[in-house]
Amino acid sequence: MKKSLRLKTLVTMGIAAAFGLCLAAGCSPSGAGEEPLASTGTDLAATYTAHADNAEGGAGLASYHAALGQDCESCHTGDLAAQLAAVGKEGEPDCASTFYNDTATCLSSECHVSWEKLAERTADLGDYNPHDSIHGTIEDCNECHKGHAEQVDICGECHPNGGQVMVG
Repeated sequence: MKKSLRLKTLVTMGIAAAFGLCLAAGCSPSGAGEEPLASTGTDLAATYTAHADNAEGGAGLASYHAALGQDCESCHTGDLAAQLAAVGKEGEPDCASTFYNDTATCLSSECHVSWEKLAERTADLGDYNPHDSIHGTIEDCNECHKGHAEQVDICGECHPNGGQVMVG
């Protein structure tokens, strides 16, 4: 029984390590580092109408970013149609999908810069600062922050979080 548990633990740790290495190497599904979608001739607002409508005042951070003057290509880089085709998806993905956006885009020099800068910006949350947690940083901003859907307070699943509320 102990041997089985130990093997499961080792396999789980191996998978987690491989996933971490893949992320570190830039193997995210977002296509980060590729040309913006606008350069491919894709009109995101016309192609992904539910997402465009959502960005005009729906749930998620898309409407927040749009109010700041950002457009679809500010967050969605690369060739979305090619990315969707690569995973066997056709048409517009569900707005609640976390597909096709990554932490590297969020932490670019034009936006939130780095985990450290983000932690400084949210330092007023004190012991409940999710960007400076004793558990370390979350590797994917999309785990909590959704572009086109309700935010998910994953820290609040175990902790009271000092009564903080997520923006967006």
